[in-house]
Amino acid sequence: MTARAQLEIVEAAYRLEQSDDDWLRGIAEACLPSLDRGLGLCAFEFRHTPEGAPQILAGKTLAMPDELAAAYPRVFASLSPDVQARPFRHGPCTTASRMMGGANRLGRHHVMQQNTEAFGIRDAIWVTAAEPSGWGCGLHAARTKVVSLSNHEIAQWSRIAAHLGAAARLRRRLARAPGSDVPELPEAEAVFSPDGRLEHAQGEAGEPTAQESLRQAVLGIERVRHKPDIGDRPGMERWQGLVDARWSLVDHFEANGKRYVVARENKPEPPGAAALTLRERQVVAYAALGHDNKVIAYDLGIAHSTVRVLLARAAAKFGVGDREQLIQAFEHSQQTTFPGQQAVPCLDDASSHSHDA
Repeated sequence: MTARAQLEIVEAAYRLEQSDDDWLRGIAEACLPSLDRGLGLCAFEFRHTPEGAPQILAGKTLAMPDELAAAYPRVFASLSPDVQARPFRHGPCTTASRMMGGANRLGRHHVMQQNTEAFGIRDAIWVTAAEPSGWGCGLHAARTKVVSLSNHEIAQWSRIAAHLGAAARLRRRLARAPGSDVPELPEAEAVFSPDGRLEHAQGEAGEPTAQESLRQAVLGIERVRHKPDIGDRPGMERWQGLVDARWSLVDHFEANGKRYVVARENKPEPPGAAALTLRERQVVAYAALGHDNKVIAYDLGIAHSTVRVLLARAAAKFGVGDREQLIQAFEHSQQTTFPGQQAVPCLDDASSHSHDA
């Protein structure tokens, strides 16, 4: 997948002015050339919690045989809650065969046997853009052959998933006018021209260090847009999921067509132990979704080294010694707070204001 193809998907994710239906269709259309191998794909929006199966809120199938499209909801509903939840444990990009412990074990699963007989399906790619606040967007593309994804492909789709998750969270937080599913955008915390000139800033974005972080992010995005495949590293690495774990950068067009880049507050707010700071809860929540440290750094727009420090601090507070124990302790702390989506009061996190240089 080229950097330009990745760019088209990310830009589709941040079209906040669209209705929910058009937004999901736009993502599916942008992803289709990269994922479809003859059986189309399904793009879906979901709600998930640390325990139990995810709830599919909406779905959009594209280029899929009619019989397969009709069977999709029924097939997913027939899976056990454990199997339904597996994509949320294996990181942002994986395959059905990998989740099930290998192609042989997948082939013996009764649901896969039925799908193989009916449609020739032997594997599938899952892109699960889950995020700690509970909302998310996903992609599922069935395949007639067993899939083996390279590390490079997983990294590409992991970056895309960071933006799909951030966009899903931002859309869910936006107010909607009565009788309309078109979002009404709140006031931006900062506004930049595409060349990085600051036009307006307020709140935390008014701090000089925050303004510089946002300005550099704006310039990075513009470099990606103009020359996505040129540079010392893949273009989309420059456009991270968030800036300083707080802001999403999205386009705004004036009536005359003039474009600005605006920073909208969009930090993940996972519930969990009050002993953890918000930033600590964020990194542990992403770890619980199967994201490795490098992916978490991209999700939040912070330094890789900062992720390691925050995970170590959280482990020390829980009194555990490894990542698996930390995730178990964190998920246990979420169980009483997640259903109502009420984030617990958090301690002041100095790293939340340091902009992770």
